Amino acid sequence: MTETIHNPTDPIADLSKSPLPTGKTLKMRQSLPFQFTRFLSFNGRIMRMVVKGHH
Repeated sequence: MTETIHNPTDPIADLSKSPLPTGKTLKMRQSLPFQFTRFLSFNGRIMRMVVKGHH
């Protein structure tokens, strides 16, 4: 049985070719009203699943 030793300095994934966020995307990520809306939406979906699960 051969064990592979992982060196912590070795990269796990090559992200050098991944797309960078646009200026609009960065502004949306920093916008508190937008983030709060997303928070409410996500929590609403989770609560809907919980309520449906309790017949």
